[in-house]
Amino acid sequence: MGGMRMEAREVRAGYRGRDVVRDVSFTLDSGEVLCLLGPNGVGKTTLFKSLLGFIPLTAGSLTVDGRPVNHRDRKATASLIGYVPQVHEPPFPFVVHDVVVMGSISRADPLSGPPRRAFEEADSLLELLGVGYLRDRVYTEISGGERQMVLIARALMQNPSFLMMDEPTSNLDFGNQMRVLAQVCALARRGVGVIMTSHFPDHAFLCCDKAAVMSRGEPFRVASVDEIVTEGTLERAYGIPVKVASIDVPEHPDGRVTTCVPLLKTKERPCPCEAAG
Repeated sequence: MGGMRMEAREVRAGYRGRDVVRDVSFTLDSGEVLCLLGPNGVGKTTLFKSLLGFIPLTAGSLTVDGRPVNHRDRKATASLIGYVPQVHEPPFPFVVHDVVVMGSISRADPLSGPPRRAFEEADSLLELLGVGYLRDRVYTEISGGERQMVLIARALMQNPSFLMMDEPTSNLDFGNQMRVLAQVCALARRGVGVIMTSHFPDHAFLCCDKAAVMSRGEPFRVASVDEIVTEGTLERAYGIPVKVASIDVPEHPDGRVTTCVPLLKTKERPCPCEAAG
């Protein structure tokens, strides 16, 4: 996975003749992490589906190193872009190791099945992600955090240059959220470019290089996390008062961390829930 660049230019996509996503442009280099934030219904999932080829673009283009991504060429696309879904329920109770090996099918001959080396690669990836102990467990019987790690391993079986993760911490407890984000950081250090969606602005500060906040009526813009994840941008997007604060944390490598605090109640302003009631 050498240095590569993904570029979206003026992307538009939607359903039944109506664009949900409009004029989306960004670049992402190998080893960078881009976080997409925004309220429900603004098109984050639609953007993901269009970039992955699940729905067609109505305008614009997606290129990697200047070459158009041809989603009809399954093998070529699989080597460029991997996908980790938000929720995955297999129809049969597969063993974890087999679920991971299935990720190699996209780059294999469909008539011959996974190559022998795929089984060794699956073991290596499970160990790399710290879940080698799950190898022989039934996928449907493990926890949500463990499933997420297995899905990451499955996507990495494609050996992609870029990885798209749709709310990778959804429905996970605090500890498992941080474990997944730690793996996102580790993937970036290995040179994988990552695009992830999240409902938690703090996640952008924790592991991302770039961010975009998708909201109704606001133009799409990607920039550094500090430029994008601001009080004004978050208030306009989510409709609630927000404070972005830096806190001294001696134990942190940088000595400080930045966090987002929703101001549900202040002396001057009642909680929006109370006002609505």
